[in-house]
Amino acid sequence: MRTTLILWLYLLLPLFSLFNLTITNTIATSHQCLGHQQSLLLILKSSLTFDPAKSNKLIHWNHTRDCCQWKGVACSTKGNVIALDISHEVITGGNLISLFKLQYLQSLNLAYNEFHSDIHYEFQNLQTDLRHLNLSNAGFMGKIPTQISHLNKLETLDLSTSQHGLKLEKPNIVEFLQNFTTMKELYLDGVAISTKGEEWCHAVSSLKGLQVLSMSSCNLSGPLDPSLTKLQSLSVLKLDNNNLSSPVPEYLGNLSSLNTLQLRSCWLSEAFPKNVIQLPSLQFLDVSGNQGLLGSLPNFPHQSSLNYLNLSHTNFSGPIPESIGKLNQISTLDLSNCQFNGTVPNSMSNLIHLVHLDLSFNNLAGPLPHLNKSNALRVLSLNHNAFNGMLPSNYLNGLLNLVSIDLGDNSLSGNVPVSLFILPSLRLLTLAYNRFDGILEEFPNASSSLLEMIDLSGNNLQGPIPMSIFQLHRLNFLELSSNNKHHHDVSSFPNLNNLLLASCKLRIFPSFLRNLSSLLSLDLSSNQIEGIVPNWIWKSEFMTSLNLSNNFLTHLEGPFSNLSSNLFVLDLHSNQLHGPAPIFTKSISYLDYSNNRFNSFIPADIGNQIPFTVLLYLSNNSFYGKIHESFCLMPYLLLLDISDNSFSGEIPKCMATNSSSLRVLSLAGNELVGHVPDTFSPSCDLRFLDLNGNLLDGTIPKSLTNCQNLQVLNLRNNQLIDTFPCFLKNVSTLRVMILRSNKFYGNIGCPNITGNNWEMIQIVDLASNNFSGMLPSSLLRSWKALIQDEDRSRFGHVSFYFYDSISTNVTVNFELATSFLSKGSIEKLAKIVSIEPNYTRDHLLSHDYQENYSLRRYEDSVTIVNKGQQMKLEKILIAFTSLDFSSNHFEGPIPEEIMSFKALHALNLSHNSFSGHIPSTLGNLRNLESLDLSMNSLRGEIPTELASLSFLSIMNLSYNHLVGRIPTGTQIQSFEADSFMGNEGLCGPPLTQDCGGGGGQGPSSQPSSKRSSIDWSLLSVELGFTFGFGIIIMPVILCKRWRLWYSKKVEDVLYKIVPQLDFVYERRGGKRYRSLRWKPY
Repeated sequence: MRTTLILWLYLLLPLFSLFNLTITNTIATSHQCLGHQQSLLLILKSSLTFDPAKSNKLIHWNHTRDCCQWKGVACSTKGNVIALDISHEVITGGNLISLFKLQYLQSLNLAYNEFHSDIHYEFQNLQTDLRHLNLSNAGFMGKIPTQISHLNKLETLDLSTSQHGLKLEKPNIVEFLQNFTTMKELYLDGVAISTKGEEWCHAVSSLKGLQVLSMSSCNLSGPLDPSLTKLQSLSVLKLDNNNLSSPVPEYLGNLSSLNTLQLRSCWLSEAFPKNVIQLPSLQFLDVSGNQGLLGSLPNFPHQSSLNYLNLSHTNFSGPIPESIGKLNQISTLDLSNCQFNGTVPNSMSNLIHLVHLDLSFNNLAGPLPHLNKSNALRVLSLNHNAFNGMLPSNYLNGLLNLVSIDLGDNSLSGNVPVSLFILPSLRLLTLAYNRFDGILEEFPNASSSLLEMIDLSGNNLQGPIPMSIFQLHRLNFLELSSNNKHHHDVSSFPNLNNLLLASCKLRIFPSFLRNLSSLLSLDLSSNQIEGIVPNWIWKSEFMTSLNLSNNFLTHLEGPFSNLSSNLFVLDLHSNQLHGPAPIFTKSISYLDYSNNRFNSFIPADIGNQIPFTVLLYLSNNSFYGKIHESFCLMPYLLLLDISDNSFSGEIPKCMATNSSSLRVLSLAGNELVGHVPDTFSPSCDLRFLDLNGNLLDGTIPKSLTNCQNLQVLNLRNNQLIDTFPCFLKNVSTLRVMILRSNKFYGNIGCPNITGNNWEMIQIVDLASNNFSGMLPSSLLRSWKALIQDEDRSRFGHVSFYFYDSISTNVTVNFELATSFLSKGSIEKLAKIVSIEPNYTRDHLLSHDYQENYSLRRYEDSVTIVNKGQQMKLEKILIAFTSLDFSSNHFEGPIPEEIMSFKALHALNLSHNSFSGHIPSTLGNLRNLESLDLSMNSLRGEIPTELASLSFLSIMNLSYNHLVGRIPTGTQIQSFEADSFMGNEGLCGPPLTQDCGGGGGQGPSSQPSSKRSSIDWSLLSVELGFTFGFGIIIMPVILCKRWRLWYSKKVEDVLYKIVPQLDFVYERRGGKRYRSLRWKPY
């Protein structure tokens, strides 16, 4: 019996323990709040300003319940408040004095409020017991007070902010952290700390027990310091968005507890250490957005714990290794926008936990990866690679969770598999710009499909749009541009929000468009639509973007008054529209009427009618009269292009005054007169200024030096009278300077010029002016971009982004794309497009950005003279370089500094007075394609090094004083004889004059076999003429003054009546002489 009792007691003992624990916990949570503690909390509530309608905690605090039962409050067994959480209460201010009297607080959370005040110094009153303090995104601002560092028992401190309103100055980071001996988690994201790597690393490394360090966007500098290896307990390290500007050190691989490493957008460089990626403990790695970061994927170990790997927008390269299949825990793999190549290994099919896979924008080739085992996959992005082959009919079968598929911009061929359209969760399908052909087949169960966006543009699909498409009731975005498909003329087309049918060989406006009342975006560009644009197209109150460019449209049907149009983007360029140009929507932000025949505006004060416009293209029309000053009343305008019209009068001064907002101003090809306004704003932000082809006079305005971001200055073909603009030497961003065909004069030397002045210059055109003197060596040495050997991409273009927050390595979304609009415009647009899913909206924006940059950046265009011909560079290649000093009065030897311009493509020094020899170092210019040294006074032989210039396709050395044999070489022999004519001492091919003994002297005279005879009947006439002519001409011959006068008059007459003749100036005996020579072209 006793044994049985003991056995029962033994079995019941755990139940007693559990009962005891339950009782204890009940007591701990059901104790009674002390009265003075409750009073302090009620005083705190009454002292705070908050919205009761949005409150989930404070609103319920009252006398009727024990304060320990209130939301956000926890008490000790004695009834003292030990934890307080009033986060997310939208508190906008108030008095916190009663809070600091809660002496027993161990945890305090005020996060996500809007206090709009400094952090109170009385937080130090809580130092006795406070272990956890969270003030993140609470709206505090200003300097972090020293008193926070007195809370020496803190284990968790979170001062992070997304508003960047806090800064740590006094105390500095060393003083601030030195007392936190028990700190385990430190969050300072967004706090301005601004210290160098060694200082902040040493300060942080003193926290020996630290497990979490998060200091993103703190203005920290690099490099990382080895002292960080003291943090052997560190499991989370987040340093995103700091300018570390250094390599990632290998010793981070010694942090054996590290499971999260985030170094996104830190300007990292050199090779990423493989031992860090191979850390057995590492689960989360994000080093995206570091364009200078190199590396390759290592051989992954079997025991890898990686769950998230993001290397996007780095310079990682090489193949994807077979060992990628060992990452059996990976859920997110983002290798987009890198340089990976080769084929994707079959082992990727082992990644059964994949949820997000992005391999876009690489150089991957071969067949698409097999992913049929990745049942959890939701997002698949393989676009912008070189994947090829046909899509199997069962590709991606069974992946029931797929929401988004993007296979665009590859080389996939064959038919589009019907199976893609019937994936049950699919919402986005992009197959654009591949080689798919054939007929798009019908697919079942279309009415139950979740598809919202389909992009099949840029393929070779044939036949009609399948009826199944018309049954996709959720479809709001359809792009079939650049195919050979034609539409059904039905009225029951789905209620699309976005329809893009560019380059579809349409001849009329599809009639079903009348019924798409909710259409937001319509693109019918590059078709063959003729005639009138119907007025119903303007009446849609939801349409925000309309592109009808590159058609044969002639009229816009009105009326345009009292329209409720909400168009933000209207593109009608390259049609045959004529007459007045209607302005009918104030909300417009992008307007392109260029390349038509419009001649006026309705109404005339365009700036008052469209005040929120950002980009305005009106070039190549028939507009005339003075430029209306209302153009200056557009505060958001970044680009104004009214070139190639017939505007007259002076340039409004306000256009220069408003240069703080303008990025592009093109007034070229008009009939403008007067001076260029000297009123450029001190905050001028112009990148591109084109005034060429007008009748402007005066000087270059000195205030142009305020435009410190100027890239292109084109003043060609005007009547400007000025010296060389040395005052612009501090505009270091200048790439293109064109002063051709004006009346500039004098020496082009600039005092105190250094290598930092004009270091980016790549095109200089000073031709057809009156510049003189020698080419200054110091100026030429400052042009560093010409010295660099051509190791850059030949296919990049001189361009800039309209707003600095967007570049090529940033994903464009709605917030970024609308950041340049007015606040009212953003709110209005956001309301209209709120029916759109974010991914559909962002896809449309990214499509515009990738294809035509029309809303993001401007690619500069100029006209230069190259190879004797005018050439318009619609897009200036970054690698194209040109120097043209022709038709001036430059003299002296050709500077040796020019021979160091290894990146130079075109050099024109013709029609000057250069003397001396052609430098043999001309052979250094191995990228040279065009060389013109004609009409100078160059002497000596042609250097043999010219024969090594393999790219040289145009060369003109005519009308100099060159002698000797023309060098032999593949390039030299390809030039015609007129490239060498006018050099009496030259011989050898391609000239007919032989260099061999006596050859080339022409055929010798044969002795006459007949005796000469005199025709006496003509002799008297000849003698009379000679005697009479001698009486007139002898004074001219004998008198030097008359001789010079006569010679000058004859040359002037010949110069005027014979366009092929031109003056050449040269120096002999210290004096300057003029002579008339035949132009080489």
